[in-house]
Amino acid sequence: MTTPATTTTDGRDVRAKTLRGLLLARELDTARHKRGFTTRNLAEQMSMSPAMLNRVMTGRRVPTALEIGGLCSLLDIHPTRRPHLYRLTADADLTDWLLRPGTEGDTVSSIEQIAETITWVDPTTIPRPLRTTAYHDAITRNAGEEPFPAPPQNTRAGKSFIHTQALTHPGIPGETMREQLRHLRDTTPGNIRLLPAASPPHPGFRLLEIDHFPPVVHINHHGTHILLEHPESTTPYTALCRTLETIALTTGHTRRVLNDLATHGRHR
Repeated sequence: MTTPATTTTDGRDVRAKTLRGLLLARELDTARHKRGFTTRNLAEQMSMSPAMLNRVMTGRRVPTALEIGGLCSLLDIHPTRRPHLYRLTADADLTDWLLRPGTEGDTVSSIEQIAETITWVDPTTIPRPLRTTAYHDAITRNAGEEPFPAPPQNTRAGKSFIHTQALTHPGIPGETMREQLRHLRDTTPGNIRLLPAASPPHPGFRLLEIDHFPPVVHINHHGTHILLEHPESTTPYTALCRTLETIALTTGHTRRVLNDLATHGRHR
């Protein structure tokens, strides 16, 4: 698993310094496009050089609070959104996040939207994008999960490593579980790899790979979201994903196991 190249031909680094800086840059640049500004025109309005504004719009330079105020005004960013951008600016040098329930609720979804691929590792339940509505409702009600709404149908599932122990659950009605297994078998079989029963179940996490940025790890611990972006923190997780690639069942074997369980209620 490699990080995409992040330098131009003349050797200048074009990668955002931190994830907060990247999120800030993406939101500002999206607003710039929406308002129809070119980089040069907006730079003139801000009394900045185009090169300096370009560094802001790629996350290589963190704007000052005064510059954020000017950009928000010119780009017509809604007043209710501006405090979030000011916080990203103030904390732009920080890495790793701890988001407790009720705080910065859209941060995780913002990171999902800029991720190129998402790898799920789940030892006990079906990853959220792969769930049927009935399974999601049952697991929320009976397994004590936080009551998130069912995932939208267009959610990107990415690659999922699912431990075989997650394919049965005493609190899920039999037909609901079989419907879920058929859904796994028939919808995205190429993206699912089952982990053998003998493999030790690892704590669940997601690995989000973002263009021109190191991998980001997301851990949901009883509603508290932990985001790791520093390579020292994420390396054990990227290494684990490489290990899981080697021990997981092939996609063909995975499909046969899912078919056996969905059809006969057991793995033959």
